[in-house]
Amino acid sequence: MLKVVGSICILLGCMGWGGNRIREERCRIRHLQELIRIIRRIQNEMAYSKHTLPEICQILSESCKQPYQDCFGAIYRRMKQENICLDQIWEQEMKQCLHRTRLQDEEQEILRNLPQNLGIQEEKYQAESIGQSMDFLVRVCRQSEEAYENKSRMIFSLSILTGVFLIILLL
Repeated sequence: MLKVVGSICILLGCMGWGGNRIREERCRIRHLQELIRIIRRIQNEMAYSKHTLPEICQILSESCKQPYQDCFGAIYRRMKQENICLDQIWEQEMKQCLHRTRLQDEEQEILRNLPQNLGIQEEKYQAESIGQSMDFLVRVCRQSEEAYENKSRMIFSLSILTGVFLIILLL
């Protein structure tokens, strides 16, 4: 009886681990979609509304989802209060914000290095430079969405097989 209960616990634990990995991948895709929306909004605000990046941060702090809402709000507040350049504040706040996400390093770098794309004087070229970053994110997001279903099936199957293997090994 004890072996049966232990086997069921091992199998359920492995299935739970697989389900958690699948949720993390789904969460990563949602973050990619939100980053695309944020970068598209920044691009549009620069090209059409002629707003500066601190003004755009204020706008984004009112319209983004968490954790980006707090991050952009903090950037805007710090830009008003402190006498530090935008690049430093942006990098510090984005590093904190993106640390909690499941995004890969190259995906995080796009948003972290966004102010470096703004060294160009004309807004049109700034928006085009940001658009290149967005194109990369769109491509990565599309690939992740297409691979999600197969990857989730594979992870779940592998977690069940791992549970069965552990049960056999421990019996």
